[in-house]
Amino acid sequence: MDILKKDNCNTFFLPCLFIFGMVLLMAQKAFSADFSTAKESLIAAYGTGVTYFKAGRQDDAKIAFRQTAGDANCPELIRICCFNMTGQIARLQGNDREALEAFEQAANLLEPSLSGRKEHNANPEFVRLLCSVLFARGEIYEVQENYSQSINEYNRLIQILRQNGNSETAGQYIPPAGDRISQIYLRMGDVNSYVKNAEALSADYPQYYRIPVIKLEMECVKFLKSHCVNFDSSKGSFSAPAQLIAYFKDFKDSNSAQEIMATFDNLCKEYPISYSGILLQYHYAWLLDTLGEKSKAAEIFAMVSAARIPDNGDKPREKAILETVAEYAKIQLAILLGERADYTQAMRILSTIRTHPDKSHISELAKSVGKNLETLKREVPENGKK
Repeated sequence: MDILKKDNCNTFFLPCLFIFGMVLLMAQKAFSADFSTAKESLIAAYGTGVTYFKAGRQDDAKIAFRQTAGDANCPELIRICCFNMTGQIARLQGNDREALEAFEQAANLLEPSLSGRKEHNANPEFVRLLCSVLFARGEIYEVQENYSQSINEYNRLIQILRQNGNSETAGQYIPPAGDRISQIYLRMGDVNSYVKNAEALSADYPQYYRIPVIKLEMECVKFLKSHCVNFDSSKGSFSAPAQLIAYFKDFKDSNSAQEIMATFDNLCKEYPISYSGILLQYHYAWLLDTLGEKSKAAEIFAMVSAARIPDNGDKPREKAILETVAEYAKIQLAILLGERADYTQAMRILSTIRTHPDKSHISELAKSVGKNLETLKREVPENGKK
């Protein structure tokens, strides 16, 4: 069960929404000395656009933002955020051309601010906003499979941050941009560039939360490239662990299996149970199960399913992924217990995951496994006793 999925295309949309309220306050502060009625009305117009957006009236919101940005008296801070909001809404509507244009308009106003020529140069919120609009452009081109242009946008973001961003901001935005670049190279079939970029990312940003998994994915890609003629690099490295496990399921390559198991084992020992550590352990157990190491696989699945998931309020996506991994681990543990004819323990584990309202696919899978175990129990008694 492959639980590594591609990052959501709206990675930086929520941080942009956080900026809205800040903008109104900052604009009033920035222009307090000569805060004319015209500027005040334009700020109110921006607020009207936000209100339309929150009410789901996207077209009306875009009109309000466009009109506000087009006014000659519009404060630059408001104009920037009007372009950003226009781009975000256009993106939600699937209008890539309009989104790219609006994001570029915002970026063209924001980029000079990092060279010290604008009053809001030192404000980190606008550095974040510039990062978000450039990342959005990179993502749009990536989804369009315009890979060269996507790489250009991500590199543009990285170059700006290396030249002008502080270390905290660079550490927040450069790793995911570099991660995307390496993924794109792999989808293009350029394995060497993928490995080169992924290795550089691992060396430069070892604290990036995905580094342990990136190392796992790299090892899988290297192996598949040299052993599997059907390796599909177009899916990126996220599917590489699943493809590697499928390879061992189809081909009984015992010599290579020992080497790969040692690689997985070393990575699991290198990284503790954390976000990436749990993902590593899950895939290691999955590999062991495929290779017939059932007892050890069951031990690791049990550990993953019982792992304490940190409740980081600022990282809800990571928490949700780990919760999903833990539940898949329970299902696979139940299957292994069923194969041992330990039905009581298997059904007890399944009963803990049948009632998750937000994860119906997991609940349905648990029910399906439970029905299969009930059928198997009629054929093979508990613990194999006749």
